[in-house]
Amino acid sequence: MLIHDYRMPCGMQHGPHTRLLLHSMLLLLCGGIFGIPLQAEPEDAMDATKSPCENFHEYACGNWHAPHELRALGAHDMRSKMRALNKQLLVRHLEAPQPESEEDSGSGSDREGQQLFSFYGSCMSSRQSLHVYMDAVQQLVPDWPLLNNATHFDWPRGNAAVRRFGAQGLWRLLVQSNWQAAEQRIFYLLSPSFELLGAEADAESEFLYQRYLKNLLLELGLRVRRAGALAAQLVEFEQQLRQLKPSTQTLVLHAPQTLQQLAAQLPQLRLLDYFQLLLGDAYTPQLPLVADTEYLQRLQRVISAADPLILSSWLLLQLPAHFELHLHENTSLAAQHEHCLQQLNQLLPRKLAQLQLRLWHGNDAAANAFLNRTHSELQQLFDSLKLQFERLLNATPIFEEDAATQTLALQKLRAMRLLLPQQQQLLLPQSESESEQQLLGQLRTSDAYDAKLLRLSQAQSTLQFRAALECLQLPCGGAAGGGATAWNSLGPLDVNVYYRLKLNAIELPLGLLHAPLLDTNCGNNGNNGTDCRATLLGGLGYMLAHEMLHGFDYDGINYDATGQVAGGQWPARAIIRYGLRAGCYLGSRYSNATLTINENIADSEGLRLAFEAFRERQQLPPSTSPSPSPSPTPSTSPSPSPSPSPSSTPTPQSDNAAMRRFFVAFAQNWCGHAAAPSIGAQQQHASHWERVNNVLGNFPEFAETFACTAGSLMHPPEKCRIW
Repeated sequence: MLIHDYRMPCGMQHGPHTRLLLHSMLLLLCGGIFGIPLQAEPEDAMDATKSPCENFHEYACGNWHAPHELRALGAHDMRSKMRALNKQLLVRHLEAPQPESEEDSGSGSDREGQQLFSFYGSCMSSRQSLHVYMDAVQQLVPDWPLLNNATHFDWPRGNAAVRRFGAQGLWRLLVQSNWQAAEQRIFYLLSPSFELLGAEADAESEFLYQRYLKNLLLELGLRVRRAGALAAQLVEFEQQLRQLKPSTQTLVLHAPQTLQQLAAQLPQLRLLDYFQLLLGDAYTPQLPLVADTEYLQRLQRVISAADPLILSSWLLLQLPAHFELHLHENTSLAAQHEHCLQQLNQLLPRKLAQLQLRLWHGNDAAANAFLNRTHSELQQLFDSLKLQFERLLNATPIFEEDAATQTLALQKLRAMRLLLPQQQQLLLPQSESESEQQLLGQLRTSDAYDAKLLRLSQAQSTLQFRAALECLQLPCGGAAGGGATAWNSLGPLDVNVYYRLKLNAIELPLGLLHAPLLDTNCGNNGNNGTDCRATLLGGLGYMLAHEMLHGFDYDGINYDATGQVAGGQWPARAIIRYGLRAGCYLGSRYSNATLTINENIADSEGLRLAFEAFRERQQLPPSTSPSPSPSPTPSTSPSPSPSPSPSSTPTPQSDNAAMRRFFVAFAQNWCGHAAAPSIGAQQQHASHWERVNNVLGNFPEFAETFACTAGSLMHPPEKCRIW
């Protein structure tokens, strides 16, 4: 239900913090978020008519569905449902009427709340104007043939002007960690993504993109015939650029070089002029950067032959296209909510996260208590998973007679960190960095949405560039992610856990830290304690362990404990032993296995860590399953080592119930269906039902718990296990 009127009991003043507290109380009284339970019973999703031994995904998730109002916000599986719940909570709050007293409040948090309200409200209600974007770019580069019939166009300055506002130009300019030294952030020059143009064979996207460009040109005052012809030429020019991309999907990263060195290799691109406009007084030709030189070398030929009107007009329209100008005006209300929230999530993630915490918990004190308690619990969980993995690394035959490699692996595991939303970054006003103050200073409530968007984007680009200027030469003084890099954080709409390869760290976003993954009412005794441990280890425990295993998959073994590239660190013997065991994940049970092997390894081996941690917390007897042996070939049908039949010694009923609850908790991470990959993208994950059935099919303990007969889908003869 939508609540428009907050009536204050006992003469309380109508202030923003009181309003947030009452809002949270109403959520609890309603049993969840606007009538939607925060945590449904696991049994509600299960379909007991299905056999757990024939298709456990159907058994655990056969009755799962997302409510209609959440499907409208993008819910199609458990993870997207959590994101939809976060979105719904924010949308209802941001669209509720604001009390007049809140307008007059002068405190920092109230002012910041007003900025969020103002930005979101203007995004939802304002009709955008193309001329605001044109005026902004003309302040940086006055002469554009399409706008004022200029006879000369300085394309490097025009290319830099659109990037000042965050848009792509003739190349993508990113600021990311140096792939050879994680503590240093540097520039990357890569080919554009061509998202609106689409893939080469996507005729529909090309048609829609051409029509979109034509409409922008009509808004600039061109006649219909000329606008149509010019739009067709612009699409043809972008198609030429797309053809310059290397045919391979994988970019070969070169060692960083200085801007001066790259500019000497590519004189026609005038890179020195480009960076001078971007960086102003901070410019230096000694900037370290990594470039897709194959694309850039080909680009020189296209630019030299390009019509100045086509080149300048294409660059000019990249700015409104970057902000998807007019693309959301005729969309559904849910799509507009998504767009406006995503803009806040990208531009002001910390402020949106602060609001999310206050909505969930009512006030800063309760949110602080939650963060303190949750940090302690999750760090203990993370440490227990690392302990389980360390035991496996100590016992594995992969490092037999290879103590040096084993030591390197253990050092990497012990150095791995868990990055959690920090209390001091989210809730303490005095912790605001100069970077955040600069961002917030760009939000003027009186400005139209377009002006707000451009101001924020330009300020964010400036912060990105500053991050690349903090350390021009190695070694850097501070740890990666400090100083001006604070802008790069996850907001409440992020619901994916990430392994940061170059930091050797796992990042857990705020958007996941609520029910059903995290139940703040869990007890520690009896069945409730068992259910809580099963939910925690089968949910967040599995997710953290999954990411932990990415540090030791085919990509991860090339990086050391500090996140530095360390190719050749593992000798051939260890890699061969690893590969023999990993070969099982290329077997017939796995579809598209060559693309999904790293994820399949992380799923199965990660759940093993979570299961062993659960078994230890639950004080269950240790596993009697045999250690894995190498598989001779991925296509071999016999098992690498015979899988045990269900034990003749019965498992105690309480232990069996606990194991069942754990396996159901894991499976229900993948209720629903995966979103279809975008056009041209490669699917890196197996389907949801495969991620459940193939993973649990590798667990003899699962077959024993559910008394599955050998040869059934959930008790296959071949069981994959590396560690």
